[in-house]
Amino acid sequence: MALNYYCIDAGSQYCPCHLAKTENCLICSMMQGKEICDCRWQGICVYQEYMWADGKIEERKTIPASVVEKNFLTDKLVIIKIFIPLDSLVRELNQPGTFVFLRSEGSPEYYDVPLCVMDIDESNKILSFAVNIVGPKTKAIIMSDSMVLMRGPYWNGLLGLKHIKSSYSKHWLIIGRGIGQASIISVVKNLLRGNNNITVLLDSGTLKINIAEDELKKIGVIPQEFELNNAFYKKRLREIIEKNAVDFVYSSGSDIQHMFIQNILNKLSRRIPLIASNNHQLCCGEGICGSCETLIDGELIHFCKVQLGSENVLGG
Repeated sequence: MALNYYCIDAGSQYCPCHLAKTENCLICSMMQGKEICDCRWQGICVYQEYMWADGKIEERKTIPASVVEKNFLTDKLVIIKIFIPLDSLVRELNQPGTFVFLRSEGSPEYYDVPLCVMDIDESNKILSFAVNIVGPKTKAIIMSDSMVLMRGPYWNGLLGLKHIKSSYSKHWLIIGRGIGQASIISVVKNLLRGNNNITVLLDSGTLKINIAEDELKKIGVIPQEFELNNAFYKKRLREIIEKNAVDFVYSSGSDIQHMFIQNILNKLSRRIPLIASNNHQLCCGEGICGSCETLIDGELIHFCKVQLGSENVLGG
């Protein structure tokens, strides 16, 4: 059975993209070099758009962004805030699952680091990121005092985005661990706009600090502390899901965390969809370099662009 997936960029200003131009489009058979139309219809004809644009594509641009604040939570964990001068770009970035590529000013393109947008102050056009210093690229970003270079937006930072955007008056359980907590603030804000009931569990992990706690409290969501590696909490997790009649679970953390939660959900009497942070290696963000390619059920999936249910990735 064919996988049910779609391209996150289809229908956006960044479609058609380089994949279409090189006959590698993810959804359009015509833009794959075939002679018949047999696409994964997303409400847009990529082939027609490409013809109308006379083969031209709109690329995501790299822009300079001013550093307005750096807050060292530990010697290896920093919250960095940058100012984005373009109103239109700020609106595009204000979506759950959005990430960008940041690098220090003056560094070559291979210094790009994919970082999810932790939070956004749309009125002041300020973006917040959590940076875990692990090597020369992240260290270079933190050493930037006045300016960084940003490329984006990219929207495939989580799998199962359609559930978040269409949810209304449902009960959500959100579990964030370690640096994975950086993605949950935008998810919570989006769900609150849909009148959803939200329970948040935070596990500080090896960071030993809950980076999302203060911001969640500011928007009226009081998180509970949790330890996914603790046997008592593991048992309690199933009880929380069952007693609270949870409709959806969002897991933001490692793939091991996703698998553990998926296994719990598989044992329940009713189906509860798992939405998960996208942990695949992301290098170019455009589906060109191949670093995010994964073979699933015989199909080569580009996880920088493809929205696929977590059950297909984790075995739900």
